[in-house]
Amino acid sequence: MTTTRGHCLIINSYSFRNAGDAAIMLATKQLLESEGAASVTLSSRYDDSAEYSRFGLRVVPEIVPFPAQGARLGRAMRVLYGLAASLLVIAGSTLSRAAARTIARALLPGTSRILAGTDTVVVAGGGYMYSSKRRLNLSLYQSLVSIRLGHALTGSTLMMPQSIGPVTRRLDRGLIRWSLRHTTVVVRERLSLAASTVPMQMTAREIDDVAFFYSAPVKTGVVGDVCRIVAMDWRWSTSVNQVAFEEYVRRVAEIATRVNELGLRVVIGGHSSLPEHEQDDIVVARMISARLSFPHDVDEVTDVAHLYEEYARSRVVVGTRLHACIMAISVGTPAISLQYQEKSRGVLRRLGLDQYVHRVDQLDVDQVVSQVGEIAAAEERWTEIADRTRSSIARTYEEIRA
Repeated sequence: MTTTRGHCLIINSYSFRNAGDAAIMLATKQLLESEGAASVTLSSRYDDSAEYSRFGLRVVPEIVPFPAQGARLGRAMRVLYGLAASLLVIAGSTLSRAAARTIARALLPGTSRILAGTDTVVVAGGGYMYSSKRRLNLSLYQSLVSIRLGHALTGSTLMMPQSIGPVTRRLDRGLIRWSLRHTTVVVRERLSLAASTVPMQMTAREIDDVAFFYSAPVKTGVVGDVCRIVAMDWRWSTSVNQVAFEEYVRRVAEIATRVNELGLRVVIGGHSSLPEHEQDDIVVARMISARLSFPHDVDEVTDVAHLYEEYARSRVVVGTRLHACIMAISVGTPAISLQYQEKSRGVLRRLGLDQYVHRVDQLDVDQVVSQVGEIAAAEERWTEIADRTRSSIARTYEEIRA
């Protein structure tokens, strides 16, 4: 490598308690290191130091304050102060970077310490940039302002591939375009943009999800006759109502029952255990389990390393969460996606796996079970897909860096 990214700071990450997001962070670290990064640090609003330290990833506070604890009014005031102060820093950068840093030291001293010695601010991959059910989505605004703040203080931003959309509000659309003004936009699929009710016309590079890049240090062993069904608490999505969710639970339970009749052992689990954000997949896994009358297992562990191991030992993974499928495929295990947003079809279509994506609100149980049976009978791994995807990501980021 003739150039490096120097000291990299990853911003806009989610909690380690979401295994898919943890997989994105670990893959991003690996990718940056493969490009010659001198160091990689993670900026997070969550206290994930103990978990990420197992993987050699240091965690520091978020660069735009976004307190997760305390009284609601006090938290809101600190968030608004952080946003306002950050905008002043960004405005100061129109004069010079030195001016921006002076303002940051005065108004956001924590930010100055976090960014000290940072050469490149890395925008984490995933799905931050979409309109939520909330009218005032402070989490989105904080993440978007963080991108511009990082550029104002370092002059160098690098975006990991993520989904943008669906975007349903003009304010969200404008802020997304503003935040990425100085960054090469990299998306992992275009269907989410196309699904936006407010048109998002953006020039973007499209590459595979960065989580495919991670080489999980899984132990090689015998692949068992296991079908892992990864449930998801997707009631927060703009695409769901209570009736649709209850029907989802019923049909996934039916899929599990039919898969058991094929002679496969059924294990039900999840990825995210964040009840404070109304995202507790294990609760949904138990709902599905309660409808089953045959012996099966409920795996309540959402640790990313544990799930990589279990996916590697499974015959097939049926995942509602997109990254259950990505993690499975990255260790060579075939995966079937139960899509709750367009991003799932967009990502798997790039791999030629479009036929293995099923809309979660229109599940054809017979079709899903038939595909599980075909995959189990073939006993083929998808290692070639994983290798090809990993190489594609590396080549693309070499081009972006150049």
